[in-house]
Order: sequence, then C-alpha cells, then structure tokens
Amino acid sequence: MMEYQFDYATFCKTFNVKDDKAIDSLRLTHTQDINFKLFPYKASGKAQAPIITELEEVVSDFFRKSLKLETEPVKYESLCNDIIAEMDIADEDIEIFKEMIHSLFFEGDDFVAKNLGLYPYQTKVNNKSADRLAGFLLDVFGLNGNDCNIIEEAMKNHPYNVVEKVVVDAIQALKTGTAGNSKSYFPIILDVQEKFKKDFHFMLNTGMTSLDDLSNLLAVYYFYYMSQACVTLDNFGSGRRNSPVQLYYALDWEKVSKNRKCCLEGWERIQLSANHMFSHALTLEILNQHMLSDVMLDYISLQEYVTEHPDQDEVIASEIEKAEKAYTSCVGDYKKFEQIPYASGGTKTDIAIRHLYKCVEEQFLNTDRKRANQFYNEKFTEFCKTRWVKNRRKSGLVLNLTERDIIFLTKISIKDKDKIRLIDLYKEYEYRGIFLDNTSKEYLQEFFTKLNLIDKKSDSGDAQYVKRIL
Repeated sequence: MMEYQFDYATFCKTFNVKDDKAIDSLRLTHTQDINFKLFPYKASGKAQAPIITELEEVVSDFFRKSLKLETEPVKYESLCNDIIAEMDIADEDIEIFKEMIHSLFFEGDDFVAKNLGLYPYQTKVNNKSADRLAGFLLDVFGLNGNDCNIIEEAMKNHPYNVVEKVVVDAIQALKTGTAGNSKSYFPIILDVQEKFKKDFHFMLNTGMTSLDDLSNLLAVYYFYYMSQACVTLDNFGSGRRNSPVQLYYALDWEKVSKNRKCCLEGWERIQLSANHMFSHALTLEILNQHMLSDVMLDYISLQEYVTEHPDQDEVIASEIEKAEKAYTSCVGDYKKFEQIPYASGGTKTDIAIRHLYKCVEEQFLNTDRKRANQFYNEKFTEFCKTRWVKNRRKSGLVLNLTERDIIFLTKISIKDKDKIRLIDLYKEYEYRGIFLDNTSKEYLQEFFTKLNLIDKKSDSGDAQYVKRIL
C-alpha cells in the first residue's frame, strides 16, 4: 500500500525555505531535479548553461556513460611514448610518426575521436549541459547492461586501420574507473525505448557509427522523446506513456500553405507544451517531497494509483493541497493565488495537481521570474529551431526534413533489406514519430525517383519499392 504523504521538512530543505524573510517576499529557491528528475536543463542563461543544438557534442559522453567509464584525458606525449614503446621504429622516423599521430587524432591538445572504438576517450569538453544531456538520453532510452555488451562487441569488431588499431590498444591500457551512479531521470514516455534500441543496435552491428550517423540518431530520438513528453505532461493524469501524438513535417524544398497538416499539426502542437516545461519540472519536484524513500511519482503514476484505490483519491488530493499551501505561502511576492480557478472533472487528485501546477505557472508568468522560465524552456526549443524547424514566412514555423534527414531515416528504416515498399517506408517514418501528408509524400517519391531509387518491377504491377541507399 502506498502511503503518499507530503513532507514539509523535506520541502523546506529541498526548496531552501527562509523563515526569517519578509512574508511578502519570495522565501524559497525554485529548485528541481532533487527528488524528481524530469529534464536535463538549468534555468540559467547561455553563458552558465549553454544550449546544445548539435548532438555531435553528446556522442562521446553518451558512450562513456553507457560503458560506465571515467576516462583519464588522453595526453599527446604520453600516448606517443606508449605506442613507440611497443613498436620497432627507427630514431629518425619518430618525429614523423608523432606528427602523423597528432594530425590524425588531435586538435590542439584535445584528443578527437573519429571512430567507434575511441568515442569514450575523446577529450571532455568542459560543458555540463552536454554531460547532463548524455545522462538524460541514456536514462530515458532505457540503456542497460545488455546494450553495454552490444556496444563493447561492436567496438571490438570495428574495422580499424593499422594506425587506429595501435591507438585503440594504447588507450584502452589507460586506467579507467567506473563512473558512480547518480539518481536517474524519470521516463515519462516509454515507447521510445524499444524503438531507439532497435535502430541503435542495427547501426552498431552494421558499422553505421560515424559521428554524423550517431548524432543523427540521437537527434531523431531526443526530439521524439521530448516532444511527446511535453504533450503528455500537459495532459496531466490522463496522459499516456505509449500513444504518441502525430506530428507532421514538410520537406525542406517544398512550398507550404497555411492549411496543410504540417502547419496545423506540427511545431505548433509542441511549441505551446514546450513553454510549460519548467512549470512541470517544479510541480513534479513539489509533488515528490513525500515520505516514500527513492520513489519518483509523476502525474500518470499518481492517477493510476487512485484509479486502482478510489478510497485514496481524497486522501492524496488533501496531501497535494498541503504541498500547494506550503509552496504558495513561500511565494509572498505574488498576490493572486486565490483567483486561480480549479479545473472540473477528473479525480480529486488530478484536480489538485492541475491547481498546484497553475499556481507555479502563474507566479512565473507574472513576476520577474519570467526569465528563469524562459531560460529553462529555450534549452529544448532552441535545439528544435536549429535542427528540426524551418521558418516558412507566412505559414509560420514548420517541422522540417532535410535531404540528410531523409537519407538517414530511409537507411535505418530499410535496415539490411534490399528494398522496401514505399507505403511501408512511410509507416517506418511514422513509427519514429515523423508523419507526412499526401503532398509531402509525392515530393518524397519524386526525390527517390531523381536519385534512381524507385523500383517498379513488382508482382502487383503498381506497388513501388525504394531501393536500399548504400
């Protein structure tokens, strides 16, 4: 039996409540990620918490964390010395050899990995945002020991050239500890996990492991997870972990008019929800100031619980009201909490949660804390605008697929088959959260025809196949 009880002492500690400040001032610090880890963002400006728009920056951290490696920085001189000690090399060739190692593997003093076996050893950029994002993706994609074995196997079997092989062997001899385990991020959406792993394993096993390919994969699934999570959070207790909303894209080169699905059911759907991320992160943090040790509860898990135990609905709702009271009494510089209406319908628990959320959101929108809210939310929206969104002038911002995206998505959709029916290819895109209306589908077919990838030689006469892209 779950005894959900709000714990005021934990709340005061987490939110750093100051009892000695004036009653009409802000007497707490808006913290998140202490008892409930939702997103890997901080509510500070770009200087302290840079925005990650290119996922190349995350690949090496992603591998390092998957393999639980804490790696020593690779130093140029000592690497060369380690390699030379194992080689039979004439003295007059040593300098030339060292220069070659530098030009292939270093930029300045930084060791730069260009292949699978070396990603975990790349020099760490001192960027906490990239580090947090890598840990977040690992958690929400549900990577585990089995995935770790598949990565290690792929690293062992990677086709290295002679110089790479020498470097891989020398570096693996460096001493590495295992990284400690910190609290995991809570996965709001679950259907992403199996999908990501299928594509990731396929890529590892077929050598699709360039920085470009891996960062494309992370970009596709990071966006998929985040966009679905944002929409699901906005549904509170009635959100669903495994039924994604359909998001429509347009192709980079097509003209777009306002009444198309990509304008009505694309970025617009996400933009609104993405503006609520910080309020959700704080609401969930407040809800998790409870007596249950090491249990993280989101809106859906609370709702599932009261559906199974209707007699607990009122009990839990009253605990959430205590949490709200504790919170609002510390936000003395916002005077209109009493005017926030309650939602109707749904369980008492869900109504209490929605009201608490509204209190958090209203004080952000109507005080000088607007900026913190904006800083947090733009960590995701700026990534989207750089990577997945195109400004279509009159038609507004639209989700966008470039040629690079299409070629990548088609490769991971066809996998190792020789060809795929065009209608099945669309289904594969949809499986990964990418929907196209009929106009976009025609443009896509034209694109494949131009690349000579359409094959009509089929039994049914009119079924069209797309050939594998090499």
